[in-house]
Amino acid sequence: MSAEQQRFLDLFDALVEANNAWMTGTPKEKWNWVPFDNPNMKFGDRISTITIKSVFIHTIVGETQWATMLPTVGEGAEMAMDPAKIKALTRELDEAEDLIGASMRLHAGNLKAYGSIGPEQLTRRFRWSKRDWSVMGFLWGIYSHRSYHLGNIDIFMREADEPAPDFFSNFRQEMA
Repeated sequence: MSAEQQRFLDLFDALVEANNAWMTGTPKEKWNWVPFDNPNMKFGDRISTITIKSVFIHTIVGETQWATMLPTVGEGAEMAMDPAKIKALTRELDEAEDLIGASMRLHAGNLKAYGSIGPEQLTRRFRWSKRDWSVMGFLWGIYSHRSYHLGNIDIFMREADEPAPDFFSNFRQEMA
C-alpha cells in the first residue's frame, strides 16, 4: 500500500470518528430537526429534507456505494450508483436503533475495501459526476465529501441551539 493511500485511510478514519462525536453530542430529538425549509434546502436528488440525521446517513450511504465500486472500476468507465441499493441502505440506516454502531460497521468494511485497492488501480481514471478522476483522487474526494457534510452538521447543530464540539479537540492525538 502506498504512503498516500495509508495516509488517506488514517485521516479518513479519524474524520469519521470526529463526525461520530458530533452525532453523539447531539440529542437524538434534534437529529430530525429541520433548520429551515425552502426549495434550496436539499442536496441533489437524494436528500430532499435536510436534517442532521439525513446528512449523516447520506455520507455513509455514499461511502459504502463507492467502496463497492472503486476497487473494480475500469479505466475510462462511467461510475454510477445503484438507486435501489441507495434507497434500501438509506431506509435501513434511518430505521437502525443504533445508527452510530451501524454506520461504524459499514465504515469498517469501507476502510477494508479502500485499503484493498492495489497500486495499479489507484492510477486508473474514470468518470464521476461529469468529470474525470483517478481512483486515488476520488478517495481524497470522499474525504472532502465527508468534511463538507461535517460542516453542514456543525451548522445545523448550532442552529438547533446545541453546542458543536471543538473541531481540533475531537481528532486523534496523532493524525497520520
